[in-house]
Amino acid sequence: MSVLKINGVEPSLKPLKNGYRITKSDIYSDSTGRSAETGHLLAYPVRKNIHTIELEFLGTDSEIAEIESLIDDTSLSVTFLDNGTEKTCTMYPSDRVKSVEVIQNGIARQRLSFSLIEY
Repeated sequence: MSVLKINGVEPSLKPLKNGYRITKSDIYSDSTGRSAETGHLLAYPVRKNIHTIELEFLGTDSEIAEIESLIDDTSLSVTFLDNGTEKTCTMYPSDRVKSVEVIQNGIARQRLSFSLIEY
């Protein structure tokens, strides 16, 4: 079972040890709020359990370029593990943050972080 596939492709570079985090968010309507009389929440959910996957990679220029090419679209089919089960969602990439970590023997190691957010 693969941790992550983007458009059916498993990246050759794996996320860092702490570089794979899943958040599930709920979206509520503008009418959601607290009652002025009781103070109780009046929740009007529009959609629940929207996935966001936060990813972080460390690799060579070519390895990071491969990851960037996998997410170079506005709509991606992403298969990922959630509670030990593979789930596939349509997602889009957030802003990409990249920095050079170290240069050893003339080879740069870059850190790339971004999120994949469910449509």
